[in-house]
Amino acid sequence: MNVFKKMKFGIVALSLATVFTACSSDDDSTNAPNQGNLKIAAKASYIPVATRGTDNVILGEFLVNFKEIELELQDGFYDSDDDIELKGPFEIDLLSGNSIQLVDIEIPNGVYEEIEFEFDKSENQNSDLFGKSMLLTGEINGQSFVFWHDFEDEIEIDYEDSDQNLIINNDTKEVVINFDINAVLSMVDLSTATDGDGDGVITISPEDMDGNNDLAEALKEAFKVQIDLLDD
Repeated sequence: MNVFKKMKFGIVALSLATVFTACSSDDDSTNAPNQGNLKIAAKASYIPVATRGTDNVILGEFLVNFKEIELELQDGFYDSDDDIELKGPFEIDLLSGNSIQLVDIEIPNGVYEEIEFEFDKSENQNSDLFGKSMLLTGEINGQSFVFWHDFEDEIEIDYEDSDQNLIINNDTKEVVINFDINAVLSMVDLSTATDGDGDGVITISPEDMDGNNDLAEALKEAFKVQIDLLDD
């Protein structure tokens, strides 16, 4: 009987100690920075069969390679040097059918003015993107085409509404980096592309194998300006 009382007292004492410890932990945690969760995905907006003027364009895959992603605070940067989860490379096919999640991290509360990401050439020798930062395939009027580029550039994007910011306040936010391919194809006339070397494939690239160097530059610049940030 005495043993039982001692055991019961021990349990009560342990419970009180646990409550005290929990309260102490809660008090200590108020000194730590408040955080929320941010998920970043990417996708492409594209209507599969779109007739634009005289060219009938059907796309197959759209591969891009991001070197890293950086978030800009109003009063500074929270970047890949602070959290390894923001480091790339992020190699993705934007025409795979769904939004592709790139990042899922805890970040400090704050107002983030924009997201910056860097295009870079893929170093994966087993990838179709090896040595390239962007690759688009498909057909133009029934003939196969390939557009690729090896440019390296940092792109800063924010919401279409300049007054809207990404605000983290002890919550979870999901945003999407959206490539508007429909807008790109309305800006660049692919019907002017030629198969200069007669190999059966229209190649649009900075190497100018088919005489489409100017078109490759126009596509690159169009893609850079037709990227925006959306709430998921």
